[in-house]
Amino acid sequence: MKKISVVTAAILATVLSTPAFAQLTKEAAIAKLETILKNLQEGKAADIVKEFDAQMTAAVPEEKLLGGWTGVTSQFGAFKGVTERREGQVKDRQVVELIVAFEKETIVLRAAFDTAGKVSGLVFRPASAAVLPPVKQP
Repeated sequence: MKKISVVTAAILATVLSTPAFAQLTKEAAIAKLETILKNLQEGKAADIVKEFDAQMTAAVPEEKLLGGWTGVTSQFGAFKGVTERREGQVKDRQVVELIVAFEKETIVLRAAFDTAGKVSGLVFRPASAAVLPPVKQP
């Protein structure tokens, strides 16, 4: 009986101390952020907001989301393309960063995903503010 208790305690300790990471694969998380970027370009805010968790939905209405994109393109010029895709863990969240080139500047579009795969954070930052390491080329 004592062995079972020790084993049970060890399993519980492992489960309780393991952070709960998002359930998306690396490829699915990157694809989700690329779809968000495409929807921003096409003005499809409603499709983006559907991917938000409850806090993001409350904090970032469709109008604010589209206004943010307009501000980015006004400041940095026309969108040129994604130059790099990064995925990793930051604290207890799965994070994806797209390095995005515009006419005047290259910036980072970063999304954090909760354990259900919903967007729990979405920001544009200068390229120097990327938090994930660059992808190593073979």
